[in-house]
Amino acid sequence: MSLTDLSRVTLTLTELLRQVVARDTSVATIEFTAAPPDDTSGSMPNIISVHLFHTMEDPHGKNYLPPGGQGGAVPVQQTPLALCLYYVVTATSSVTEGGPSNRAAIEQRLLGFVARAFHDYPIITDSTVVPNVPPAPVNQPLLETVGLQGSDNVIKIVLRPVSVDDTINFWSAEQDRIARISLYYEVRVILFATPRVERAAPPVLSVAEFVSVSDRVAILRTRALTGFALPTGHPLADPTQPFRFFEASPARPALFPAGAAPPSVPPQNNRITFEGAGFQGDRVSLSLEGPMGVGNADPETRRARISISQSVNPEWEITADGVRISIGLRTTVTDEDGQTLTLYPGLYTARIIVGAQMANQSPVRFLETSSADCPFPVAPQIVTVDALAGPAAARPFRITLHGSYLRDALDVVLTVSGQRMIRDADLTVAGHFDFSNATPDRIDLTVDTTAFASPLAIQLVINGAEAAPAWGEF
Repeated sequence: MSLTDLSRVTLTLTELLRQVVARDTSVATIEFTAAPPDDTSGSMPNIISVHLFHTMEDPHGKNYLPPGGQGGAVPVQQTPLALCLYYVVTATSSVTEGGPSNRAAIEQRLLGFVARAFHDYPIITDSTVVPNVPPAPVNQPLLETVGLQGSDNVIKIVLRPVSVDDTINFWSAEQDRIARISLYYEVRVILFATPRVERAAPPVLSVAEFVSVSDRVAILRTRALTGFALPTGHPLADPTQPFRFFEASPARPALFPAGAAPPSVPPQNNRITFEGAGFQGDRVSLSLEGPMGVGNADPETRRARISISQSVNPEWEITADGVRISIGLRTTVTDEDGQTLTLYPGLYTARIIVGAQMANQSPVRFLETSSADCPFPVAPQIVTVDALAGPAAARPFRITLHGSYLRDALDVVLTVSGQRMIRDADLTVAGHFDFSNATPDRIDLTVDTTAFASPLAIQLVINGAEAAPAWGEF
């Protein structure tokens, strides 16, 4: 909680009294003021004064941490100032009917209203609302009426046990006033806003190796640009820009088959860039470990070395400049042993291996250094989500993937609008999905669209790697 204007606390107290008194009484001639109780000037015959007469620093507030919870030595101007505010509440009546006795009775009645109101609402937060009696309109939240909402402000009101002697001393400072019946309140804890920190360290967004010795090979981070298309009619959709993009680090590239991407898929979704140091030598290799299969075999966790220095896999469009290596992941790759492997979506780790050729060696030998393993997911790529003909209570949809690799050995989790689907061949039942018998790049599913509105949010996760956002429109 932080404030810059103490008067807003006083306005909150007077607004609370105004709303409660207006609801619980028929007295319509009351003015609520922050003026001191001896200032009886006002437009109404009855005045309730909520006067701030004293403030002091809360001793417990000296231990508060600065915003953000920084440790260590902190300039004093960055530590919060916690204040306790002290109010005297007095009722004054200038009603002439009934004489002084009637005025005293009115003042006592008004103070009773005050005591009841502050007793019923001892803590004021963003959600504090004084309920009204219908057909009167609903009141705004108290803090919203004075512009203190949305900052987690909490105002605590405590009735002070002031003794008779203290009361007499309060009213008899000049020894010319008789003590008036009053209520004394402590309002706490009010924190003053601190100046903005101009030289604070920025937040840590990623953790990596940033210090290297000599030519040590190190991967500092991986990044990938992921694009997706918003559903038709989305308020952020731009007809001139079919895709929206975000940069992911760690990277989450998609897996593409050979060939060009279809128009509904951003062509750069399969690219991943490794950034670091020492990516140069007589021989540079990328060592991948993840779900792969030899030829068309089912996937298993394997490690493959892929040459960066030689153009063995032109479809991967590998580029390297010594501090970064960028590749476009494809479903098939030829490793350094000449073996053709099939990649599947899932969780991978990668390391960069740099070899220096040893002189006067036959056959040729290399002295190799390697970076540490760097993990990242390889996601499936959704091409389209099509609504097929069928009843609304069991409407069929088809998800088409960019790549024909679906098989039972994969762990596939499909969620539609927050509802997890069950893999079952009976697609007449809503909530079921299964792989298409025609081609291994399609997932057929059935959804009860009477329970949802278009578009349906599609979440596809294969082997722990989540595809970019997609929607099913109907």
